[in-house]
Amino acid sequence: MNNIFPRVLLIITFISSAFVFCIFLLLAILCFDLFDSNIINNFFGMVWSVEEEKYGIILPFLGTLIISILSLIIAFIFSFCICSYIFLNKYKTINIFLEKSMLLMASVPTVIYAFAALFTFVPFISTYINGSSTLSILVASITLSLLLIPTMSLLFLNSFRTLSSKYENTCLHLGLSREQFFYQFILKNSIPHMLSAVILAMARAVGDTMIVLMLAGNALSMPNSILDSARSLTSHIALIFANDYSSLSFKAIFLCAFLLLCSNFILILSIKYVQRRCNAI
Repeated sequence: MNNIFPRVLLIITFISSAFVFCIFLLLAILCFDLFDSNIINNFFGMVWSVEEEKYGIILPFLGTLIISILSLIIAFIFSFCICSYIFLNKYKTINIFLEKSMLLMASVPTVIYAFAALFTFVPFISTYINGSSTLSILVASITLSLLLIPTMSLLFLNSFRTLSSKYENTCLHLGLSREQFFYQFILKNSIPHMLSAVILAMARAVGDTMIVLMLAGNALSMPNSILDSARSLTSHIALIFANDYSSLSFKAIFLCAFLLLCSNFILILSIKYVQRRCNAI
């Protein structure tokens, strides 16, 4: 009886891995015809125009990168401040309220964040920031950071508490204050775990669709600032309409999906690498 549960987990893991591999293989097969020297250059360009038969996906790729990194920076600042406050704060009621709020934020669907920002944050930005587009990189990044804050905060806090449970009594008996214990010991030893949390949040930011689709503006042009509109790979897939299944515009959608899947694989492998280094240390 004790061996049944591990075997069931093994079967579920194998099935899930098989599904992911099949998706990767399907995208690779559909994109295989594109990897021709005369065709591939048409996709790795800066212009998307069906009329001109140009299908460059660099602009959506850059849009994904800019929005994801900016939202990650904003989320990291807030997550670190929240977790530091919870760890150093002595009032358990406030700490419980903040932790439950993080859990509640993690359960909110992304479309709710986008819908709420569309009618509250977007008018505020367009009214009080001169030169800002109604829908822009700034609006999408700030809203997307709300999606990342719970993920990063809970992982940060778990790392802080794991180290604290092991070494707090020893360090405090050596004469360190709780603040010194946090800044000189906890932060120093939790950097690898925090890095894993940041990479995981980056993977979630890259894969989000609804927030970027509804708030970034979806402009196929090079943004000059974070106040301009941009388009991500996920929203590009959702917006492109192709009448012919054999057309290059249709195949470009699968190329975008293939790049997204590869980027997530790279981020997941990065997390595994960081975790191995943590265990080695």
